[in-house]
Amino acid sequence: MIKSYLQFFAALSAIVILTSHHLNAKEETLHNNYESAIEHPKRLKSDFENDVKRKPSLILPFTQIEKGNKVLELGAVGGYTTELISWLVGDSGKVYAHFLYNEERLNNDRLSNVVPLRQHSLLELNTVLTENNINENALDSVVIFFILHDIYLNKEMDEKLLQTLYVSLKPGGTIVVLDNAAMEGSGLEAIGTLHRIDEDFVISEFKRFGFVLDGTSKVLRNKNDDHTKPWGDFEGLQDRFAFRFKKP
Repeated sequence: MIKSYLQFFAALSAIVILTSHHLNAKEETLHNNYESAIEHPKRLKSDFENDVKRKPSLILPFTQIEKGNKVLELGAVGGYTTELISWLVGDSGKVYAHFLYNEERLNNDRLSNVVPLRQHSLLELNTVLTENNINENALDSVVIFFILHDIYLNKEMDEKLLQTLYVSLKPGGTIVVLDNAAMEGSGLEAIGTLHRIDEDFVISEFKRFGFVLDGTSKVLRNKNDDHTKPWGDFEGLQDRFAFRFKKP
């Protein structure tokens, strides 16, 4: 009997060791993927300069985006984040970029896995996703970096958009939101004037539509920022929150 117990515990220990090794190997692979995307030789010089304030070495791991993922980016604008995610998901992945006005990044098939969505109101997002064969449970991740406060300027937007994103994500899929922090309890009061949004409001809204808060990060926080001033008026880095929501 004692011999049987010893054999059992020896086998269990071996499983634990193998599992730990597997997890460490995966973590190392992910770390290498993030670093490779950030250090990619084809990235623009201006993007490297922006890394100081955008901190991609800390933000990309927080997104948990991996090679082969299908990612929707709302508010791609100049394409700084679009490009990082493009190198990260690789040839087997896709990045669907909404409002990418700097399409020169795509010249000569430079970012071949980026699909620029046609110009549209976000109220049409469901239709545009369908046009691109993105149906229910299709996306691994959605990123909304620094434009959620602008999105809420359209009062018709919130419910339809969050419903669309929820349906489009796979179970276990995530939405990563970065934005400029407003005064606590201010809700949407500062979205148009100060370009800031109340983080507690954001959390409550996403939870209302079925998402769970899966992670937060303090890497863009700055306690010295004056939340009564418009974004951009502060000499230094603004106070920005980072949330990761998950579809159960």
